[in-house]
Amino acid sequence: MRLALRLHVQAAAAALARLASQPAATFAAVLVIAVAIALPLLAGVVLRSLAAVTAGLDTDPHLNVYLAVDATVEEARRVESALRAHPDAAAVRFIPREKALEELKATTHLAELLASLDRNPLPHAFTVRTRSTQPERIRELRATWQALPRVDQVVADFEWSEKLAGWVRFGNRALGAALAALALAVLFIIGHLVRLQILTQRDEIEVSQLIGATAADVRRPFLYHGIAQGFLAAGVALGVTGGLSAWFEYELRALTSSYATELKVIFIDPLTMMGVLVATALLGWLAAWISVGRELRRFAGSRGNRPPV
Repeated sequence: MRLALRLHVQAAAAALARLASQPAATFAAVLVIAVAIALPLLAGVVLRSLAAVTAGLDTDPHLNVYLAVDATVEEARRVESALRAHPDAAAVRFIPREKALEELKATTHLAELLASLDRNPLPHAFTVRTRSTQPERIRELRATWQALPRVDQVVADFEWSEKLAGWVRFGNRALGAALAALALAVLFIIGHLVRLQILTQRDEIEVSQLIGATAADVRRPFLYHGIAQGFLAAGVALGVTGGLSAWFEYELRALTSSYATELKVIFIDPLTMMGVLVATALLGWLAAWISVGRELRRFAGSRGNRPPV
């Protein structure tokens, strides 16, 4: 047990020493892998942020009914009665123009401008929850209620949020496919880099085999080499993703500071970050295992015998 542990410690130290002895090559290799990892991570940050936005949106089927600006309260009551009597109206909420103005002042930076107006520019309005979610029926309801006396406009504000939520769901599925492609790309890149290391050490490997080194002995330092490259690349990718996310959030806050809505960038949670580090290190280990096994078989074929096992 102690011998096996010592062999693994020596192999890990040798792999780290080789990486440190070639800083330029190591940096270039880690950067290439990190870019491949950072792209889907950034896509994941965007999707998480959009999902947070859609979670706070009202996606229940409803129509907003706006009356004419000069409509009286009595006329609004008659429209309310007609809306409540409709069989497709599940719930009706009346929003007086005075309350709408107060909410607008409280949620925007236009309070001073609105206070300077001579009269309230907002109309009475209703929010009507509908029983049907079918687009055809929604269009029929919109046309029916648009024809009511003193109704100026009927708007289905929930439609765009439903579409956005659908795009987020599609993006999550597309991201899953991108992650599978990423895994193959990392396997190929790290496998190729390990293969180059094997070729530069071919004479050393063949001499070690002649004096009794097994395939496991040869493979061990390259496995740690692949693990180290994968782990370092994942760390750099997370750092790049975090930096870009922080910059993007700063710019987004500056852009939306004049609006009522505050948009936030939702970064990857710590558990997912740990998963990225472990998964990429395991991919590096697998790529090194495959690459070393293939090259040992080629070495054995060129000598006309089988590799030691």
